[in-house]
Amino acid sequence: MSVIGIGAVVTQLSSCAPMIVFKGEVQRKKISVPFSAFTEFNNMLIVRNDQLSFDILLIKKLDGTFTALEMKCSHQDNPLTANKTGLFCASHGSSFDFDGKVLKEPALLPIRKYNVEIENLAIQIIL
Repeated sequence: MSVIGIGAVVTQLSSCAPMIVFKGEVQRKKISVPFSAFTEFNNMLIVRNDQLSFDILLIKKLDGTFTALEMKCSHQDNPLTANKTGLFCASHGSSFDFDGKVLKEPALLPIRKYNVEIENLAIQIIL
């Protein structure tokens, strides 16, 4: 019984850990994120650049592919927050899955998904 209790505490603590923020430079309408920005315990990070109005959530999927989502709600263009289960809009309650699809309204449209390429040991987010 005590082993189960410890496991639950470890899971809760790790899900509360802050998400890594990677400050990337825009070059030729791309942001390059090195593979080394991800760890075995971290499959998501926030990509930030002062030229962008909204952050980008970059997700490494189990199959080794990557998804890049603009952290802007499709309902009224408010910023989204991300955790281990999805993206959420604190302004009106909309929520989205890690493919950008709406899980909870009032948003009706998916959030923007950026194309990504793998190049020179890095993930290139195409802006």
